[in-house]
Amino acid sequence: MFSLNNNLELRRVTITSLLTCIYLPSIVTVISYKGLLYSVGNASSVYILVLIFVAELLKSFYLNSGNECQVKKKSRNRASDIMKSIVFLFGVVFCFFIAIILFGAPVLEQHDGTLLLSSLLTLLTVFPLIAHTGVESAMQLLFGVKTFSRDTIIAMLVNNALMTVCGAWLGAVVIPLDWNTPWQQWPIPCYLGAVGGYLLSNVLTVTKVTLLSASNKYPALNFFVNVINRLHISK
Repeated sequence: MFSLNNNLELRRVTITSLLTCIYLPSIVTVISYKGLLYSVGNASSVYILVLIFVAELLKSFYLNSGNECQVKKKSRNRASDIMKSIVFLFGVVFCFFIAIILFGAPVLEQHDGTLLLSSLLTLLTVFPLIAHTGVESAMQLLFGVKTFSRDTIIAMLVNNALMTVCGAWLGAVVIPLDWNTPWQQWPIPCYLGAVGGYLLSNVLTVTKVTLLSASNKYPALNFFVNVINRLHISK
């Protein structure tokens, strides 16, 4: 639940979402301008994943800044935590890889595209959760053992993850259509759908926080807040 009771969390959520609304469209615009949009599913587009990884890592540093208790806890076994996180992330990539194949991705060809899509989904869904909460808490959140209803930051991260997966799934709808366009090739629609879902979630977050803040002055805006609440998975 997004609450006005914690202004610090709301500010961090808003700033990180705004940064996402800037850097993701910038990446897509640059690669489109350079004529590289149709190569996002090839091994040559690994640099996109690197850019997203750096951006998400910097965002996680900002979200965790000022949380002294969490910083001290993480610093005790930092090397061990990093190794656990790396192993867990590779496991998530493998799980996404198998799941995507089960959903109809090519089995005997274009493994590089499937692997890149799996890596992208991992970076936009599980990686931010691990960077903010750690491996154990992230696993508890993913399997529903731990709730997040009172944590604005985790609510945002879970929303981002779910809408990213939904975006990738919706992107697959255009692949079998008989349009014969270059961007229908696997995994370009799913790749761009995942990015679009992640971006849309961040846009909704900024909009929701803005409306929440303004609803104190203008109660009529609560109607629009309720509409966005229905679009967001976590409430």
